[in-house]
Amino acid sequence: MATHGHVVRFVARPGKRDELLAILKPMFDEVEKEPGTLLYLMHLSDNEPDVVWFYERYQDKAAFEIHRTSATHDAVLASLKPVLAAPPEIHWLTLIADKGLPSPASGGAPG
Repeated sequence: MATHGHVVRFVARPGKRDELLAILKPMFDEVEKEPGTLLYLMHLSDNEPDVVWFYERYQDKAAFEIHRTSATHDAVLASLKPVLAAPPEIHWLTLIADKGLPSPASGGAPG
């Protein structure tokens, strides 16, 4: 299944990680409304206390565009500036193998 995905690294200013997490949380309500969003995972770094990682996987580029252009996405990004130590780092990924992503034949159940 050809999908579209990336990881994003957010670095909070010292002492602002919990505020960063609170700002990012509304995105999870938004992605529930996006059928093309296959995976949307937020992680805390075990090595870097001020770092939050996202792993995102979309059905295709069009699904990512729906996500990227939502009003919630814009509001969250605008709210991040005061708590970030640096701009978010986006790393685009090409999927070559998976376990657990929905497959077209399964009607959306993990493959």
